[in-house]
Amino acid sequence: MSETYVCARCQAAVERDFEVRSIIRTCDECGENGRFLHKALVESLSEIATENRPEGWEQMTLDERFEAALKEGLITITRK
Repeated sequence: MSETYVCARCQAAVERDFEVRSIIRTCDECGENGRFLHKALVESLSEIATENRPEGWEQMTLDERFEAALKEGLITITRK
């Protein structure tokens, strides 16, 4: 079973045969080397109510949103 990871910059997706929170790689679409977040984390970010999102949310990359949401306590990470 493969897992989907999403580029923090352009939101292109890649599939991998393992499950971790994020991977670091060069994106085939935008050419940036950076973090790809697991699809479940990306989905949890979209579930944060608009009124709870930090200022500048729309301008942040996915990894910046993830870090801000963790810092603000808007999401939590559980171990599997």
